[in-house]
Amino acid sequence: MEYTDLANVVASAAILVGCLGLLRFGERRNIVYARLHLAGIVDVACIFLTVILGYPLIGLTYFMLTPLAAHAVANAHHKATEGGAKP
Repeated sequence: MEYTDLANVVASAAILVGCLGLLRFGERRNIVYARLHLAGIVDVACIFLTVILGYPLIGLTYFMLTPLAAHAVANAHHKATEGGAKP
């Protein structure tokens, strides 16, 4: 078994566990933030996998853009629900 096969297995297991965690959360207050956090953790497994498989530029780009996207979603949710929008 090569190291890339092992990396695929480990990253796949982390992604599956993260997906199960996302499905487990019920509807409650501020659940968007918890789901974004869990999705960010799963994204780290994907980033490591792309770097290990020999695509460091794609991994670096993904590593730079993922937090920006998560911040945009969280900011939009905050402004839409908790009075973050100012008149």
